[in-house]
Amino acid sequence: MKQQKFDKIKQILALSTGKISHNLYMRTISEAMMGMMPIMMISSVTSLLNAIDFWGLKLFFQNTGLTKLFEQINAMTISIVAIYVAVLTSYKLAINLKHEPLNATIVGLMSFFLLTNISIEGKTQFLNIIDLGSAGIFVAMIGGLLGTRLYIFFIEKKLTIKMPESVPLVVQKTFESIIPGVLVALFIGIIFSLISLTSQGNMITLINTLLQKPLLSLGSNIFAAMFIVAFIELIWFFGIHGVLAVYPVLMMIYQQPQMANLEAYGAGQTLPYLFTTGFILNNRGARSFAVALLAIFKCKSQQLRSVGKLAVIPSLFGISEPVKFGLPQIMNVRMLIPLMLTPAVSVLSAWLLTIIGFLPYQNGVNLPSGFPIIFGGLITNGWQGLIAQLLQLALCILIYIPFMKSQDRAYITEENKRPDKESKYFS
Repeated sequence: MKQQKFDKIKQILALSTGKISHNLYMRTISEAMMGMMPIMMISSVTSLLNAIDFWGLKLFFQNTGLTKLFEQINAMTISIVAIYVAVLTSYKLAINLKHEPLNATIVGLMSFFLLTNISIEGKTQFLNIIDLGSAGIFVAMIGGLLGTRLYIFFIEKKLTIKMPESVPLVVQKTFESIIPGVLVALFIGIIFSLISLTSQGNMITLINTLLQKPLLSLGSNIFAAMFIVAFIELIWFFGIHGVLAVYPVLMMIYQQPQMANLEAYGAGQTLPYLFTTGFILNNRGARSFAVALLAIFKCKSQQLRSVGKLAVIPSLFGISEPVKFGLPQIMNVRMLIPLMLTPAVSVLSAWLLTIIGFLPYQNGVNLPSGFPIIFGGLITNGWQGLIAQLLQLALCILIYIPFMKSQDRAYITEENKRPDKESKYFS
């Protein structure tokens, strides 16, 4: 009966998270943000190098021209990040709709530019780099999605110029895209013109008022952060990869603040946001590492000690599967409370350390997958981040102690019932 209830809950969670993660447009945005990782990593590395100010390295970088190089790389990556977002969003949508992506991507990028305001100074017209940075990400998503979807719609409706079969295929494709491209340009241009007549004046201001501010307000509180990290582990409890399931939502709410912080960090400016993707994901605590340590040093059952030895190194690099499946934590009611409680308490501790002024805002630097968990705080928050993550490790250990003891006793009882129980315990 209990198993049937678990299966029903798992089915409901899988269905609800699946609808979000498999929605065409949410999936496209998620994939586009994943595709942004090389750009983010490049900007993260140069931002870190440009911020180094010890052992005379900063002066060395300035004298050798490396500082100017770092600034140029940042200017052409994170400072114009919205262009990359528009391109990747258009490309991923075309791929997901199983259409030839090149022309669709060009039209999607054109749509973003058509929605972007032109600044005028005297006789000079230009695009403001602020609109091409993190402030323009939502407009880039909308332009990429809308422009590409309309373009493919017009292609599917055969609103194209048909060329004779004798004409080379590349020429056919070029002429095929003309009418859909013109129709998209007219449609997006009308939207831009109508918005320019409103009190908002331009698309970025309108999106900021109607979408971006509400989303940031929704996610910019500690209760939302605690709920998200606890919910991720609740999904894991039923065997569903928690982060992947909620990744589209994380991207929509927290990725723009993440990029804004990285942009400000690279420019040497004050970091604007506390709650970012990095804050949410990097402050969940070294939960699996804590479990592995307890299993090795505090538990006596053969199963837990074996799991601890197997999982301690992978968990140090953020790989939780050996603990989740080996302990197991999945479908193990005894582990549900600490599974959800440890990340929520860890995020709460990071928030408290931030609001009292000890922990600085995360600089937006993206850490590569598999980066050692404790030392990640040193990169994103300086030495204070290292202290914070050590504190989170201690909190995770304290929370897990009674539950691991309970699990250990249960396994010892099971092992004592086995006929081959001799020599299976560690003192």
